[in-house]
Amino acid sequence: MSSDLRPFVAEEIRLHPRVAYQGLLSEEGAATRVAAALPPLQRFRHDYAGAISIVDWDHRLPSQNLVLRVYGYYSEDTLEAGFEAFDDRVEQIAEKDKYPEFDVPDFDGLAADEAYEIELSPLGTIGRCRLTSAWRRTVASRDAATAVGLVQTCDEYQKLVASSPSRPTYLGDLEAVSWTPPCESDHTRWTLDVWYLLAFDGRIGSGRSFLADLDTKQIVSVRDFSVRTG
Repeated sequence: MSSDLRPFVAEEIRLHPRVAYQGLLSEEGAATRVAAALPPLQRFRHDYAGAISIVDWDHRLPSQNLVLRVYGYYSEDTLEAGFEAFDDRVEQIAEKDKYPEFDVPDFDGLAADEAYEIELSPLGTIGRCRLTSAWRRTVASRDAATAVGLVQTCDEYQKLVASSPSRPTYLGDLEAVSWTPPCESDHTRWTLDVWYLLAFDGRIGSGRSFLADLDTKQIVSVRDFSVRTG
């Protein structure tokens, strides 16, 4: 068991066949090198029993922007299910892997307890990292209430409200929208992202985001955001 996914990445990184054909990241020690360059991939609330790490194809020849997919599993049962899903996908890829066909399946969307997508250059340089698990937007009411309460008492929020007297009421109140892992926030712990919408024209919304650390009861980051609907 581990509280961070990086040791599992260091053990083994699998390659999409189209990545392997190009000889990318196939040298000895590549997995260790890539893992050492990763940001922390710390557990949410459960330690990891294992992981499946895959360098995925960008559907270009030669490849220019690869993706490192890291699928984390909390138990041996879910890990086994992950390997089964991986094997099934390998078979699907083999059926369509006819050069130079570009509509070849990749390894996106495998079942996992936590899933990360990390930008990766053909030389192994790490880029942006994001959590892709859909559950990140499922926030328990107690956690949401705690995070909103922390924002309501912080100086930045109170100044924002005071400076926006004409803000339309239809924009709603503070809303806890998603869990944010350390690899996205550069904070040492998981945080809860709370949004305060300031404008919405029917397509694009914009406002202020507050990252709340529920362990220390602090707001660790305040930043602007914009989001497109539809």
